[in-house]
Amino acid sequence: MNTNFVRFILLGLGAWLIRAAGPDWHGVTALGTNLMGAVVIQAGLTLSVPVLCLWALGMGLFWDFATFSALGHHALVLGVVGILVQTQRGWWVGSSWGEQVVGSILAAVGFFAWDRFLHCWEVRAWAWPFSLSVALVIAGTMNGLVAVLLGIWLKPQGERARVGGLGRRR
Repeated sequence: MNTNFVRFILLGLGAWLIRAAGPDWHGVTALGTNLMGAVVIQAGLTLSVPVLCLWALGMGLFWDFATFSALGHHALVLGVVGILVQTQRGWWVGSSWGEQVVGSILAAVGFFAWDRFLHCWEVRAWAWPFSLSVALVIAGTMNGLVAVLLGIWLKPQGERARVGGLGRRR
């Protein structure tokens, strides 16, 4: 079984646990609610397209079931943001630190906006006041920065495997 696939399942479950067991924060402090955005960004950068789609479908349906959301809501959000990040992986890998931070923030804001849009559509209440717009940017920024830190934490695993592989060929 793919080690990265299992790792991202565990990270997704951890993000859900923080959301379920953590403090009930809303608005600008919605890090716990949308921490999954950071996991999706790294999954999009790490997993292949078929594995990413399988992960997004399974994890999204779990989140839908566990949060009593309409079936497919989170699977769609995870899939759209994950594939969007996947399509930009070549740029992401070759970009500077600052560009990676900005890319992560934009992807996290996109995750937050898609999730909020589908949630409002699901409950048939269009609530998009100014405070939510501020929350979108601040929570997206927080999640983007967490995505960068998560990438730093995950990167040594891949580098060790690559270095070990090169060492064996010599």
